Amino acid sequence: MILVIGATGTVGRGVVAGLAAAGRRVRAFTRDAAAAAAGLGPGVELAEGDLARPQTVRAALDGVDGVFVLSLGPDAAEHESAVAEEVRRCRVRRVVKLSSVAADEPAAGSYGRAHAAGELAFARSGAEWTALRAAAFMSNVVQWRASIAAESRVYQTYGDIPRAVVDPADVAAAAVECLTSDGHGGRIYRLTGPEALTAPQQAARIAAALGRPLEYVEAPREAAAEAMAAGGLPPAFAAGLLDALADSDPRRGGTPLPTVRHLTGCPAGTFDTWLASHLDELAPQRGPVD
Repeated sequence: MILVIGATGTVGRGVVAGLAAAGRRVRAFTRDAAAAAAGLGPGVELAEGDLARPQTVRAALDGVDGVFVLSLGPDAAEHESAVAEEVRRCRVRRVVKLSSVAADEPAAGSYGRAHAAGELAFARSGAEWTALRAAAFMSNVVQWRASIAAESRVYQTYGDIPRAVVDPADVAAAAVECLTSDGHGGRIYRLTGPEALTAPQQAARIAAALGRPLEYVEAPREAAAEAMAAGGLPPAFAAGLLDALADSDPRRGGTPLPTVRHLTGCPAGTFDTWLASHLDELAPQRGPVD
């Protein structure tokens, strides 16, 4: 049995589907089992709980020999430390943690340090652990949907830094490989897409796919911080995200790597391919026709 923490997210759903397709028994850890049931498909066992309540993690680990961990938000490091302790207590054999290239030494800001702390916690858990340090996801551009619809504009901070954005499906496939095969214990894998693109270049690709002009606007850091705060993020956490975003070192997610092919046997998907499959997530919704 493999427990997937973060099972209803973009990557987590892919991990659940990939494990099920490989014939593995899967248990999805979720805050709302009823809501998750329809989206995860038949045959997936559900464990309702919350990372802030370690006892629910302990119950979900019963009979589990592998865990995929995806934790987000300002409490991620604390939550992952608690999960690692339960992994140690339950003597789970294998753990794969979704991390970030921001955790590369020296870790980029508080966001990178939190991911590095999570990795260390699992390394000390006694489990065979693997860290997947992913570059920025291609799916992050979905955040532009509202401004595309309202203004035909794309806003981004530090958008001139090239990033080898990665398809979340490739990250999920890499996680499935590490969870279901040997030889990955103690390894840190950096996952990227096949080309480095700036935000203006991504916006241009989206404009071409949509068949409409889009204006790229570089958003000041202060404006981005205010928008994050308005969205409910604590200022310190928002600052950590922006610090990671500001890191221009090409070794930290800016240089395409062959890791996806190495792990999965398939080349990493391109941004254009991802875009063709997800264009409806970026296309402005049309109002009712009179």
